[in-house]
Amino acid sequence: MKHFIIFVGLIFSLLLSLYYYRDDQTKNIEDKKVHVYASSSFVAKWGPGPILKEIFEKQNIFKVEFIEISDMAMTIQKINFENESSLADVILGIDQFDMVRVANKIKWRDIERSTTINFVNNVKPVASEKAFVPYDWAPMSFIARRDEKNNINSLKDLLNPELQGKIALQDPRTSSPGLQFLVWVFESYSPEEALRYLKQMARQAHSFSPSWSASYGLFKNNQADFVFSYVTSPIYHLLEEKDDQYLSIETQEALPMQVEFAGIPSTCKNCEAAEMFVNFLLSAEAQKIIMSKNYMLPVIEHVKEATPFDAIKIYKTRPIKFYEQNKIEKWINVWTEIRKNEGT
Repeated sequence: MKHFIIFVGLIFSLLLSLYYYRDDQTKNIEDKKVHVYASSSFVAKWGPGPILKEIFEKQNIFKVEFIEISDMAMTIQKINFENESSLADVILGIDQFDMVRVANKIKWRDIERSTTINFVNNVKPVASEKAFVPYDWAPMSFIARRDEKNNINSLKDLLNPELQGKIALQDPRTSSPGLQFLVWVFESYSPEEALRYLKQMARQAHSFSPSWSASYGLFKNNQADFVFSYVTSPIYHLLEEKDDQYLSIETQEALPMQVEFAGIPSTCKNCEAAEMFVNFLLSAEAQKIIMSKNYMLPVIEHVKEATPFDAIKIYKTRPIKFYEQNKIEKWINVWTEIRKNEGT
């Protein structure tokens, strides 16, 4: 009986040791893992995520785990609610509106980066943000087909009677490009002129889709002749579909531009690795992958040279502004009231 008790005790000790060993191993694996929150288009097999993950993991001891997000505001709220239990080490896809509207709802870690990085001129004004690092950008305008007869040289030209029902736009309440267009109008006209313009556009446009992809789908399916999108959209059709019929339109008003940033929440679990991953995104190798898979422009100089992206004409753009939250809300409320009066 005594020997049996000793035997059982040894077995129990062995099992206990194995349990703690496995627990330590799991913890060690988690310690070497970077949890990166990113959009579905970024993490998809045809997006830049998988290739960036592969290269980063070859160069470092850390592993990358992408967590797909669909809505930035909801993601930030989730991280805020989870607080210290949040898995987020890096968040990608924060634009200049998010930085004001939702990004201040949680605390962010300042990101150390190399002082030798040469950012492109369009991005330089926002490249000094301590907590947010830009990793791609693109001006926004209207995309059309080359065989489409149009004389669009300004925002006002979009109101021409022959274009009624031919323009696909996005809802600024649910879409970042939609908000870009709304801000563009308010920044191009006086408040009274902007109000008149938006009322006319509410009747002029084909639709105001809840997302960019929905509006672009209408355009691709020939349900609309023009769509508000990125000036990089035509290069996508050229490279992926071997179709050169698409072009971006230059207007006399300087174009708005969207910049995407990476941020590290202060509740990060693997903060060192998170910082390494964000800085990796600024390497020439990673920038080329983001450019060619995300179809946005690189933030680092000379990356697009000798590539098809070098042929993209960069029209005059508006400088990036970080608008006060109450101003954005006021403009969105104006738009909401217009849509309500239009019966939508």
